[in-house]
Amino acid sequence: MDYKQSSRDIILGRIRASHPEPVGHPEVPMYAIGGDPVKNFTEHLESFDGKALEFASRADALSWLEGNIDLSGKRVYSSLPDYKGNVSDGDVTDPHVAHIVDICVAQGLMGVGEMGAIYVTDESLGLAACALFSTDLYLLLDRSKIVDGMHHAYSQLDLRANRYGSFFTGPSATADIEAVHITGAQGEISLTALIYG
Repeated sequence: MDYKQSSRDIILGRIRASHPEPVGHPEVPMYAIGGDPVKNFTEHLESFDGKALEFASRADALSWLEGNIDLSGKRVYSSLPDYKGNVSDGDVTDPHVAHIVDICVAQGLMGVGEMGAIYVTDESLGLAACALFSTDLYLLLDRSKIVDGMHHAYSQLDLRANRYGSFFTGPSATADIEAVHITGAQGEISLTALIYG
């Protein structure tokens, strides 16, 4: 033993010397999910207290928003270029004040039939805190972007492309306390997917 070496150097030297040969990742099969992915998506989303509305086109979905969201009575944040709310990015410069938002409207990037989940990122949400603190969340979702299962979803995602990415499955809920299901426990009370195309 070389007593001129520090204990730190000895320990790090042993760690470096004991690295095993790299092992490749196992092949994960693409598990088949039965049924129509859009129907599965809707059924699973609704089982988690979410709602799904279907429209022939994006324009129809936007028209529905225009007719069903009252901008005079609610504070609405939208990250969509083709639907304007009455709360801007400048009104929520600090995420801690995102609670002022009643309704958030954003684009869902992908749906997962197996889970009724919608994938969103910081880019698609605009200000992610607005989606998390709003009472009602509306996510537009292109029907062609609904995949069968989670394995299919992850095979298409580049998780390094954004700082934040998450699957939203229905509104916030909990059943931890005395097994009583409470919707809106930590976040939005409603999540509505507007499926178009």
